[in-house]
Parts: sequence; structure tokens; C-alpha cells
Amino acid sequence: MQNNDTDHIIHAIQQVYQTQKITCLHAIESGSRAWGFASPDSDYDVRLLYCNKPDWYLSLFDGKDTFEFIQNDLLSVPFDIGGWDIKKALQLLYKSNAVIFEWLHSPIVYAQKTDLITHLQILSIDYFQPITVFHHYRGMAKNASSDLDLSAPIRLKKFFYLLRALLAAKWTLSIATPPPVKMTQMFELVDQRVQTEILTLIDIKRVQDESYIHQLSPLMISVIEGLWHSIDNPIFSETNISDITPLNEFYRTVLSSMQY
Repeated sequence: MQNNDTDHIIHAIQQVYQTQKITCLHAIESGSRAWGFASPDSDYDVRLLYCNKPDWYLSLFDGKDTFEFIQNDLLSVPFDIGGWDIKKALQLLYKSNAVIFEWLHSPIVYAQKTDLITHLQILSIDYFQPITVFHHYRGMAKNASSDLDLSAPIRLKKFFYLLRALLAAKWTLSIATPPPVKMTQMFELVDQRVQTEILTLIDIKRVQDESYIHQLSPLMISVIEGLWHSIDNPIFSETNISDITPLNEFYRTVLSSMQY
């Protein structure tokens, strides 16, 4: 990522916080840039966790707890900013929402209340439910593979979306921790020869645009088939839902620490 782009994005985030009258807790990059296989023309997908003004939490009915801001003319590629209020984010974490785990551990952080987010990262492990996260990634893999003929030339972008989702599903099933956000950190799931070819494809995607079409090798087709087979019949140990009390305490700590 170019430093100039980062500066523009951080400035845009600050403007959004002022316009929306919210307080930043965590602002990160998601999508292919965070996953480690961006193209030069990949969009920026900025995601936020934030607090509203105190009165927002004192209403009889909940207010809007998400927003999206899209701008296409600030950078050489489009970028969008989307976010969740901390109350919604914690409710989703309690349900083991896979997206929250990704946001909490993105390798690209634009802004952060570090002490609070570090605490939340530690807390989050108690709410990780492998079966829930596994079905999220297997569902992503099914969506990515829809109408996809791997024997014919395909968009390399689609291949990587499918590959990462399958690796994340296998990681969740076999290792039972939240999958790493960056795809290369899941390479222990495949052998060295496969790792080398995937890295070569990442290098190709790094210099080609999002529409680039590629003919997969027999090895890569075999890898996809093998990953599908490895997650065909999942077996999970029964896990107990964790006590919500620590999340409630964290929520109150966040609200009481905000300076409005």
C-alpha cells in the first residue's frame, strides 16, 4: 500500500467520524488487501468499530448501528468505509461471528484505541465457536465456486477467494482457532510445492488487474478438490457458550472511557 494512499484514507476516516459524530475504536483494512493477494486496482475496504454519543445508548429504541461511506474519486481506485457500533459488534462476537474475528486481527490498522482492542482480542477467544465459523467459510467457498469451471481459464481473483475460504474452513476444522487473516499464514495446511505455486500466483496477481484471466495448473485444481474433500464431513466437539458477563463489563468500560 502506498503511504500517500494511507494518509488519504486516514484523513477520510477522520472526516467520517466527525460527520457521523462517532468515536473511533478500531479502523482496519479488510478484503483482499488484508488477505494478502491484492491487485493494483483492488478496492480499499475500510472497516470500523466505533462508539456513538451517550444519548444514543439511552434511547427506548435502538438507533442505526451500521453505516457505509463510499468514495470513488479520492484515490486511483474506489474505497468504501463501513462500520459497526460497539454494541452490535459485541453482540455479533458473542454469536462467534467470523467477520468480527477478522476485523480484530487485520494486519492493516489505520487507527485504534489499542488498550481496549487488545483487551477485546483476548476476550474474543472465549467466544470462538468452531462450528459457526467453519460454516461461514464453507458458505463463502460455495458462493465463490458457483458457476466456476476450474478446468477453463478463470479470473484469478475468484480463485483466490475460493482458495482462502477453503483454507479458512479447513483451519477452523483442524486447528480449532480463528483462521489467520493473511492467507499465507495458513500455508501449513498445504505442502511446500503447493505453497510455492500459490506464491507465484500471488506475484502474478500483484501486477495484474482484477479482471486478469488465468488457466490454473493441474496441481492447483487438485489442491482445490483436496480441500473440498477435507471439509466434507466435519466433526466438532461440543462447546459451551461462554458467559456474557465479561462482554457486558467490557462494553461498560468502553462507554465510560469515552471522552465526548
